This record gives sequence, structure tokens and C-alpha cells, in this order.
Amino acid sequence: MLKIFGTPLIIASGIMLAAPAFADTAANSAREVAEAWLDAYQRQDFAAMTALMTEETVFVDPTSFSIEAVTERIEWRGPDAITSGIAAWGMDHGVYEIERSYEASDRVIFIGRVDVVYGQGEAAQTFRYPITTIVTVDGDHVVEHRDYTDFAGATRVQPTH
Repeated sequence: MLKIFGTPLIIASGIMLAAPAFADTAANSAREVAEAWLDAYQRQDFAAMTALMTEETVFVDPTSFSIEAVTERIEWRGPDAITSGIAAWGMDHGVYEIERSYEASDRVIFIGRVDVVYGQGEAAQTFRYPITTIVTVDGDHVVEHRDYTDFAGATRVQPTH
């Protein structure tokens, strides 16, 4: 057995082999946080969303800035502004249908559509929006939720969920 400074080489090589496994754990952690966030957002669970935010968390949809139907541009910072901004939409819940997702550099990108249900019961209306959502994670917290919504491509659909 080869020794380096009195330590068997096998220990050093074991540490190098464990490094890729550690990297996978860190990547899964970002995805787990982003998926928990998206789940809470869909259910409009503001307590769960707040637990995943910091005071500096940003929620932004730059595609909302010039849309007349969106009376307030979607650009909020901090749990209170984010949850009150979302609550003002009158959204009962949403259902993401993800066609593709991937992660890179602490960002989890979700590409697909979201069915947004406004109201409840017989008065409920559902609209489908093509959307790309990018959730940026730092540790156990979401630091940014960024949507790119195809408002012009929205369609009214029969509720399926």
C-alpha cells in the first residue's frame, strides 16, 4: 500500500470518489427546495411559501410590465409583498404541467403551462398560460421566483383539477 505522509493513499482516493456524490446531493437539494416552493405556490399555501423565503426574496414576471390586463406589474420583494401581491389575484389554486425541467447554477427551470383557477365552485374560471418559471435557490431558501408568462397565449379551459 502506498503511503503519503504516513496516510494510506486509499483514504485520499475514497474522498475524491465521494466528491461527485456530494455534488449530486447539493444539486438535488436545490431541486427539492424549488419543487417544494412550486407546490406551495400552486396550493396558495402562503405559510409554506413564507417559510421558504428570506426578507430579500424576489418574485418577478418581466412579461407583465406592459400588459394592460395586469394592473400592477409583478415585481415584489420580501414575504409580505409577495404573498399579498399573489393573494390580490383572487387565485384559488394553480396546476403546473411541466413539459421539461432542468437545473443549473442553483436555478431550477420549469417549462410548460399553468392552469390558474380563479374563484371557487360554479363561479370558478380556469385559464391556461404557457409559462417558464425559474426558481433560484440559496441553501434552503428561494431567493428569486421569475416567471415568463405568455399572457397573449392564455386560453380559457374547463377545470380539470
